Order: sequence, then structure tokens, then C-alpha cells
Amino acid sequence: MLRNPGRIALLFLGLIVFSYFAFDIVSADLKNSGDKGDDKMSVTFQIKKLADEAGKELNPEQKAEWEELMKSLNSKGEANDELASLKAISGFWYRQQRMDLAGGYAAEVAEIEKTAEAWGIAGTTYMAGLDQMKVEKDRLYCRENSEKAFDRAIALAPEEPQHQMNKALCIVKMPGEEPMKGIMALLGLEKKFPDYLPLQITLSQLAVQTGQWEKAKKRLGAILEKDPGQREANCLMVEVIAGGQLSEDAGPFRKICEAK
Repeated sequence: MLRNPGRIALLFLGLIVFSYFAFDIVSADLKNSGDKGDDKMSVTFQIKKLADEAGKELNPEQKAEWEELMKSLNSKGEANDELASLKAISGFWYRQQRMDLAGGYAAEVAEIEKTAEAWGIAGTTYMAGLDQMKVEKDRLYCRENSEKAFDRAIALAPEEPQHQMNKALCIVKMPGEEPMKGIMALLGLEKKFPDYLPLQITLSQLAVQTGQWEKAKKRLGAILEKDPGQREANCLMVEVIAGGQLSEDAGPFRKICEAK
């Protein structure tokens, strides 16, 4: 059952995050280290530093793979080869659950491709770090960079609700000093895009997580009225009926939820 807000949104982006990440990252230690023209150099330095530290924790097989990937990146070739190498290195660190490095090594991918999709994938990669990474400062680093990545995506595709929703979800996952900021952003987005399915599913998930069973049921009912076979909504409705101890029969919803 879906327990993480925004999972449906990430699914809509697809599993291409494993090989296609990007983002302009600057750590807290480097934010004030120089002019904007020096940002790329600072980013490159920070990534190398993080990778060197992370490399010490790799087993021999992983280290050999990483070194081979770096050798491929550093060898001079076509621009497409460089892009492929950067994506492969991002994917490598993603598999190690080092979302800071997965995004970091892919920063140049986004700078090269300059697409909302690339920045959006960067944002979801960093946002995954909020779940995968355990140290608070690392989670904060991922959140800050995730928001910035989504800002870049929004600038390139302002009418695409996906990136705006994911930015709000990033704040929901780690709200900081403004616990309602992310929720209010999602509700504001709903007014602009009332029929956007991932947003309706996400708001339903949040209602389930906070035990607002009737509110969740109402949202899910509206989704299923338009599309009775919508699997995520059916799965959530099963959870709502059980969690809210509702008298409604969950059987029909469970049947669709469990269908392959």
C-alpha cells in the first residue's frame, strides 16, 4: 500500500531516474565561497570531495565499477559519450543510495540538456534522498537542492503541474520551520489544476496518513467516479475502509487493487 506522499507522482515520471539525473548543487559550506561565475567550479570540487569520501565505503567490486566509469568520463570523446558517462555515474550512485552524488554527478547533464524533464528528474532524485539518507544535514542538503531543481524545471515549463507539485511535496516531507507551507502549496495548486490525477492521489494519500478518512474517501470517490479502474485510488480506498473502520465493503476495491 502506498504510504509515501507523492509516490504516484514519481511513478508518473517513470523509472528513468535510475539513469537520468541532474542538478546544480552547491553545499551550505560553498554557497558563499565566490561569485556566481565560480559556482560550477565549486560544484565540481564538492562532488569530487563527496565522491572521494563515499568511495572509501565501497566494496572492491563497486570501487572497480566506479573507477571504470570515471575513466570513461575523463577520456576525451564525443559530447554524447560524456553525457552517457555522466548518466551512468549518476545511476551508479543512485544504486548506492547516495542521492547527493546521484544528483551531483548529473548536474552537468541538466546543464547540457537544458530541459524541464532533466531538472524534474534531478528534483525527484534529491527528494528520494529525504527517505534514503539518514543524517539530518544530508537530508537538508537534498531538500534544498531538490527545491532548486524543481525551480529550474518550473522556469522551463511553468504550465506543467508535475514540477510544482513535487516541489511542494519536498517541503511536505521535510517542512522545517513552516509545517503547513507544503500543504498550502498543494491546495493552491489544486485550484489551478483541479483535474490533475497525480495531485488528487497525492492529496488522498496525505489525508490517509493523517487519519482524515472521510476526506480521503471523498477525494477517492471523485476519482473513481471518473475512472472506476484507477488502481492507485482503489488501493487507497481499501486502506481508507480498513483504517477508518468504515462499514463499506472493500472487496470490489481490493479486487482491482490486486489485479495484475
